[in-house]
Parts: sequence; structure tokens; C-alpha cells
Amino acid sequence: MFSIETSLLGLALALDAAVASFALGLLNLDLSVAHKFRRGFLICLLFGFFQSLMIWLGSHAGYYLSFSSYGHLFQLIVGLIFIILGIRVLQESMDGDDEAIVWGFVPLIVMAVATSIDALVSGISIGSLPHSHITAIEIGLITFFLCSIGYGASFFMKSLPANWLLRFAACIFFFLGGRVFFDYL
Repeated sequence: MFSIETSLLGLALALDAAVASFALGLLNLDLSVAHKFRRGFLICLLFGFFQSLMIWLGSHAGYYLSFSSYGHLFQLIVGLIFIILGIRVLQESMDGDDEAIVWGFVPLIVMAVATSIDALVSGISIGSLPHSHITAIEIGLITFFLCSIGYGASFFMKSLPANWLLRFAACIFFFLGGRVFFDYL
């Protein structure tokens, strides 16, 4: 059922979500294994769900929406969100205290939506395909799988100092925000 085109599109769309889930995993190194697993499953599920939802919305509603007037503003807001997250994580890494950054459900949803905006725009291109909902589900599954790999890879970074891992996570968020701004220009 997975075609080469769908798989490549899914991989391209899921990379930023996988990198973001890796960075979120770096922030959760001090949690218990069970809590890390639940947190990781929630992160991967949210990223996969919103990636699938955005592809589906783009394929069905893309022809009726005009991205020309508000699309650039929204893209800048998404880039700004990533930069702000990077600044917050970097500030936390510079503090001497061992207080962990707490990520609630709402910030995770905002990040899942922010990493799925490109899927909304990409969904326009598959709107003419029959059974676009199946393609959306496939891309959501690919995203879930890649996010699981990214989040799981963060478990192997335990031996590195926590402040350096937080700085690395901040660099990832800066990269994602910079990429959004670069794509805008």
C-alpha cells in the first residue's frame, strides 16, 4: 500500500518532527523509564496524528484556502515559536540549578502543529489523488515511526552532561526556526 512517492513525501515531512522529538527526548533524560516511555509515546502519537491531519486537511481544503495572504505570516510565527523554544532551552542550560523543563500537553500540541504546517501545504498536491485519506494515514504512520526512532535515540545520550544536551536541543530548535525563516526568504 505504501508507494515510493508516499514514502519519500512522508520521510521528508517527518524529519523535522523526528528532530523535534529527539530534542524533547533530551529534555526528559532524568525521568523514570516508564514515564519516558509514556511521554515518548504521547509525543510520537501527537506528531503522527497532526502530520496525518494536516495532510488530509490540505488535500481536502487546500483548493479553497488562499495561502498567499496569510501563509507567510503564519510561517514566520512558526519560526518564531521554534526560536523562542530554543532560547528557553538555552537559558535553562545556562542556569546552575537542576530544575527540569516541564512540557505540558498544550505546548506539545503547539509543537506538533508547528512541525506539521509543511504537511498542510504538501496536502494540496495530493488533493486530486483518489483515497487521499489513506495517503494521510501512511504519512502519519511514517512520522510516528521516525519520531519513535528520534525519541529513542535520545536515551543513549545519558552519559553526556545534561547542560550540553540542553544546549544541543536548543541548537536543534534554532536550526528548525532558522530553516523556517530561510524557506520564507
